[in-house]
Amino acid sequence: MSGRVKVLQLTGITVGGSAEHLLQLATLLPPDRFETTIALSGGGPLDDAVRASGLPVLDYAPSHGAGHFKQATPDGPAELLRQFLRIRAHIRRSGYDVVHTHTSVAGAMGRVAAWSAGTPVRVHMLHAYAGHAGVPQPRRSLYRTAERVLGLFTTHYVAGSRFIRDVGVRSRLFRPRDCTVIPYSTRMAVGDATAADRSRLRAELGLPPDAPLVALVGRIEDQKGVDLLVRAVPAVLARVPGAHVVVVGDGTRRAAVEALAGELGVSDRVHVTGWRHDLADVMRGIDVLALPSRWEAFGIVNLEAMAAARPVVGFAVEGIPEVVVAGETGLLSPAGDVDVLARDLVRVLTDPELAARLGAAGRRRFVEHFAPERMVQAHVELYDRLLARRRDRVSRRRPVLDRLRRPGGARRGPAG
Repeated sequence: MSGRVKVLQLTGITVGGSAEHLLQLATLLPPDRFETTIALSGGGPLDDAVRASGLPVLDYAPSHGAGHFKQATPDGPAELLRQFLRIRAHIRRSGYDVVHTHTSVAGAMGRVAAWSAGTPVRVHMLHAYAGHAGVPQPRRSLYRTAERVLGLFTTHYVAGSRFIRDVGVRSRLFRPRDCTVIPYSTRMAVGDATAADRSRLRAELGLPPDAPLVALVGRIEDQKGVDLLVRAVPAVLARVPGAHVVVVGDGTRRAAVEALAGELGVSDRVHVTGWRHDLADVMRGIDVLALPSRWEAFGIVNLEAMAAARPVVGFAVEGIPEVVVAGETGLLSPAGDVDVLARDLVRVLTDPELAARLGAAGRRRFVEHFAPERMVQAHVELYDRLLARRRDRVSRRRPVLDRLRRPGGARRGPAG
């Protein structure tokens, strides 16, 4: 193969860790070796950042329009078919060597489209499973059956954590050798917090400059447990009366979370900002990151806190203990235990020495295990290995095909 490797990074709505990961990977792939294009389903909060990357961008769902969460409900079959046809036509025209898909619906359409267009390598990133443990039966089994079928169109899987790989193996979605674990990284640069960082964020929120501040960054959906954090607030305030919580994000459960804060009498202590694009400033301005997720395969936001030397307090669910080391870089409690979550938040907010020790250890762990260069190099090596394997298969088949095409080379049928 001559020239640069042509890669399509394809995702759905640009929200959350999957979109952050795609944007980082796409922009850091060495441009002297890779010609990278991004395909997205327009209408997400990171659309502008993707378009500002300087890479070619295909919006295969322009009907969603601009703005955050324009797609309030799932697309219908007719719209999904139109999106699939746009994706397939683009892949056929472009002649990609690698199509790397992200998220469930985009991953399904992209892999089938790439297979039908003859793309030699089709990689799917397992950010999460549509059929995760939180999905009731029989839908969970249906989703997992669909992924087994999609495995027929998939050259290889990538998992961001050992947890997500092991779930796939146990569920018989793929064999261990068909999945490579490549931990996530973050676009956020390592940086120290200053007094100005703290005062600026608090002034923006209308808080006293010394107010203890807890942050939750993510989609306001059941998965992220924003409601669980709000339920912990009264207990935190009983021990830390000046504390406040800032929720950076948006989602379908926002109104319910704000109503819950009102019912508990803590509306003046819970501040929902919507999506922001200055997360580095947010991380450096807070005291602790809360991660009360009900399920979480990895949580890139953990790395963002670690890069800013902020401690993490959350639940020890699924892949989180692979990222946050309990007692070393953060405090983890049993899933859903609001009382222990509140206790751990109080510990960090009232013990500056503990907070500093956890934050410093988190930064060291980020630099040693989750640096962007490690993540990108692992993908480069994977693409090279899969493309070389494909070339070897083609070269082994070619002599057989040549013999069959040669006059007299084909096997004759029995004499009549």
